[in-house]
Amino acid sequence: MASITVQARQLSKFFGKNVAIDNVSFSIDDNGIIGLVGRNGAGKTTLMKLCAGLTSASAGELKLWGESPLNNLAVLSRLIYSYHDVAYSSALKLKAILGDYDALFPDFDRIFAEGLLSYFDLDLEAKYAKLSKGMASTFNFICALACRAPLTMLDEPTLSMDVTVRKAAYEILVREYSEHPRIFIIASHWTSEIEGFLDALLIMDDGKLILHDSIEGMRQSAYQLEGDKAIIAKFAVGKDVIHHQVGETKSIAVVREPASDMLVREAREVDLNLSAVRPEDLYVYLTHENKGGDLECLWQKV
Repeated sequence: MASITVQARQLSKFFGKNVAIDNVSFSIDDNGIIGLVGRNGAGKTTLMKLCAGLTSASAGELKLWGESPLNNLAVLSRLIYSYHDVAYSSALKLKAILGDYDALFPDFDRIFAEGLLSYFDLDLEAKYAKLSKGMASTFNFICALACRAPLTMLDEPTLSMDVTVRKAAYEILVREYSEHPRIFIIASHWTSEIEGFLDALLIMDDGKLILHDSIEGMRQSAYQLEGDKAIIAKFAVGKDVIHHQVGETKSIAVVREPASDMLVREAREVDLNLSAVRPEDLYVYLTHENKGGDLECLWQKV
């Protein structure tokens, strides 16, 4: 199979008149932990389902290891798509579900899975249907890790987990990646809890791919200016300003471009403070419309 793991070219998916994926192109070549982030309805789950062969593209092309995932056992045996509310028969016990994974995935590590079940106080004899939402998310997360699939896709994996379990789950994921490197794609609508260990981000909004870059590349792709509002207005002319906050005398502007050494010197010469933008903040600026003005009317005096 080809070395490029995931390659999408002008990929689109329509549900009637609704455009879920809109002309998306990207490739993932190397092992790493990748965040797939965007608001609810941005297209994250649809993209994962396309990769998992659970639905077909309406237009464009999607290949995994050089082949289509649709009805392709050679491809599907090398990936796992996991989400927080997998539907199992109400009669199934956890140990039976582990047996199914063991039969389907050649690299499934049952000893590892049972060890994690014990760590998170999950009883092998428990019925999946009787688990709380948080425990069900934990169980599905464990099964996905234990599959050791070359492409592991986790869709909102920590949904409904309490904060201590989420923290432990991500620590385990990072350790598992260091021991068994592969491609992890983690879909989430926020980045604060995963940003620290990601290698790259795919940012989606309204079905479109807004940005695909390494974390380091994102940190270098934009900068924030703070200072006198008149100076900032002049300094930012002709630049791609993606966020602007105006005060009575001071102003903040976020500009989407690398900050060269010359630019840093020019900002300093006019008393502007130039600083880096966190990936999480950049994600917010790129995907969330500025609706602050819509709230002002709530406090207007009549």
